Amino acid sequence: MKKLLALLLTLTSVFAVSLTSGCAKSEGKLVIAVSDGAPTLALFSVMDSVNKLEGYEIEYKVLSGAENIRDYYASGAADCAVMPVNVAAMLYNKGTDLKLMSVNVFGVLYLVGKEDLSSAQDLIGKTVVTIGQGATPDISFKKVLDGNGVEYVDSEEKTNGKVALNYVADAPTAMKTLAQGKADYAILGEPVVTTACKNLGVKIVMDIQKEWSALVGENTFTQAGMVVSKKVYENEALYSALYKKLSLNPEYIVENPAKVKKVIQKFGSSLQVDFTEEILSRCNLGCKASSSIKASLESYFTAILDYKPAFIGGKLPDDGFYY
Repeated sequence: MKKLLALLLTLTSVFAVSLTSGCAKSEGKLVIAVSDGAPTLALFSVMDSVNKLEGYEIEYKVLSGAENIRDYYASGAADCAVMPVNVAAMLYNKGTDLKLMSVNVFGVLYLVGKEDLSSAQDLIGKTVVTIGQGATPDISFKKVLDGNGVEYVDSEEKTNGKVALNYVADAPTAMKTLAQGKADYAILGEPVVTTACKNLGVKIVMDIQKEWSALVGENTFTQAGMVVSKKVYENEALYSALYKKLSLNPEYIVENPAKVKKVIQKFGSSLQVDFTEEILSRCNLGCKASSSIKASLESYFTAILDYKPAFIGGKLPDDGFYY
């Protein structure tokens, strides 16, 4: 009788553990984080159509700024994140668990102002306000200036013979500085560019991506992409399902521009732009597996190494970074 009771208890325990494990799998959560702004557009089709993937409930977190998304992912709070690829490389080189699944944003940076430019030389003696010293807009613009033989200095005041670079914390401050006449031009990213053109009476005078490509090579401006943790890249079915959904986004978002603002705001985006096909085209969205454009990524990283090695963790990431 005791043996029978023990057997029944054992079977009951096994059944309970199995049931609990099954529930945990079906109720598991996958947290996807993204920086507010253009990166949220890379997730539009996923946000609009995916609540669950391979048994995981999807939770979206929209955060402000590249630093916040970096720290949030590094803390382990997110399983996946759309972030600048140089930040991904920096985290990887510091030992953070991740692989770069794909590149999804191929450049959203533009120089805006009231006066047209015939060349970068026209910026000499002018003041340009930009976001964050050592950040992507700063490094990208310096590459363009250097490539065109234009000298620059960090200053809020105009400087003879050089471009004065005035650094501010965020896009609203950059727009305010421009509106107050404290700068001649501003480097902004879409969709903020559209807002600035509408509200400040400025226009796009330089496409940073095109200028970069002329110096470094076509299709080498690989700005932001999706990183995934071991939870995802070791689960082949989950990885494939997520990548497939992401790959549909470039066409899906162009086909549904009227839905974009409502969908991304639902998950916490602060963007107020009414998106059009023209605006979306300037966001240069796509979806390419990191391993398929490794050469382009390394060209981008190598260019960054010339300016600020720490910006990608001091070295090119090894093959384990790519998937």
